[in-house]
Amino acid sequence: MSVARRALPLCLPLLLALAACDEPASTQGASSAAPSAAPPPAAAPPSATAETTPAKAKIEMPPRPVPLGSAGPIQPSAPPDQQMMAIQYTIAMVTPRGTDPLVDKDYVERIVKKLEAAVRTADKGKTPPNPVKPNKGNRKLEVDMGKGCNERVPENLLHQRAGSSLKEAYEAGVLVISCHDDKWECHQSTRIPEDVLCHAAPRR
Repeated sequence: MSVARRALPLCLPLLLALAACDEPASTQGASSAAPSAAPPPAAAPPSATAETTPAKAKIEMPPRPVPLGSAGPIQPSAPPDQQMMAIQYTIAMVTPRGTDPLVDKDYVERIVKKLEAAVRTADKGKTPPNPVKPNKGNRKLEVDMGKGCNERVPENLLHQRAGSSLKEAYEAGVLVISCHDDKWECHQSTRIPEDVLCHAAPRR
C-alpha cells in the first residue's frame, strides 16, 4: 500500500498531461475542419458578379442584324429579314427582365430635364419642341433632334452633357437611351454599353 501511495502522485501528473494533450487535439481537429466549411462562402463572389452584370450572364437576346460592337446602321435598302431582325432586337433591348432594377421616377424626371438642355446645345439642326420623352413605362428615354443623331450621341448626351452615365441610368431602371433625327434612330442599351443599334427612321 505504501508503494501504491507513493506511485499515485507520480501517476497524477501523467494523467493530467494526457488530458492536456487531448484538448489541443480536439481543437486542432475543429480548426482542420474549418477549411472544408469555408468553400460555400467562397462561392459567393461569382454569384455576386453575375448579379451585377445580368445582361451578359443571364439575358438572352434575339439574333442581331449586325455583330455586337457594330451599330450598323441598318439602311432602308437592307433586306427585309435584316430590317425585321433590327425591329425585334430593339424591342428586346427595352423589354425588362426579372433581373432589371425597378424604375426610379425621381431619376427619370431629373434626367429628362437635363437631357432637354443637353440636346438643345448638341443639336446640329432645329430641335423639336419637348425633345425628350420617357416611353415604354419609363424604360426608354427618347431624344428627338433636328440633325446629328449617330451611335455615339445617346451616351454622350447622358454622360458629357447631362452629368449621368449608362450605369446610373440602368440602376434607375432605364434600359435604353435613344436619339432620333430626320434620318436615323439609334438605340443605346444601358445593360451592355457596347450594345448600340441604329436604323433608318425618318421622322414623319
